Amino acid sequence: MGHIDFSQILMQMAVLLFSLSLHEFGHAWAADKLGDPTAKMLGRLTINPMAHADLVGTILMPLLMMVTGIRWLFGWAKPVPITPENLRNPRRDSILVSVAGPAANILLFLGSLIGLAFLKSSGAPLSGMAATAEEFLLMFFVMNFILAVFNLMPVTPLDGHWVVKALLPPKWSYAFSRLDPYGFVILLVLMWLGFFGAVLNGALAILAILLNLVGLGFVLG
Repeated sequence: MGHIDFSQILMQMAVLLFSLSLHEFGHAWAADKLGDPTAKMLGRLTINPMAHADLVGTILMPLLMMVTGIRWLFGWAKPVPITPENLRNPRRDSILVSVAGPAANILLFLGSLIGLAFLKSSGAPLSGMAATAEEFLLMFFVMNFILAVFNLMPVTPLDGHWVVKALLPPKWSYAFSRLDPYGFVILLVLMWLGFFGAVLNGALAILAILLNLVGLGFVLG
């Protein structure tokens, strides 16, 4: 294992904690707006990381990725509790609540893109506080893109699997739900097989192509 830059790890962990908190806040906010106040009553309608941190997804998984040499950390936080019966249209609204988390990450990703484009628009080398701001924005930019893509994968316990369950016919949805107890094992196996790395690297490559097409490729330069 190569040299570990602990200052970079601390920066990435700080960005990850905030990004995951915003992700869970998105779920809680959408659920509250759609008629389910469960998360709000339990103190989860907040961006405070202490309310959302999960031992596995927020701490152990990122540390495992750090040890195995994955450059960009990603993970998940403690799931926001939802009471589907409270939703005004349970089938439709459960999908909206599920995608609200990744949508929050996409908003943060877009905000970071705007910030990076502003900082780097002159083309001059950055130094001091501007260089530090660029580093943080780049972390927010890449990490939130990765979080959005990762959490939309149809693998339990990620958000994408709730979307699939809501879209499937009841019989198929029930069969799909039988995989839920094995979710963490499935995640580890897929990570060991390189599935997540392949998907995320492909998504980042497509993102780079799209940025070049719209004249924003310099933000990653």
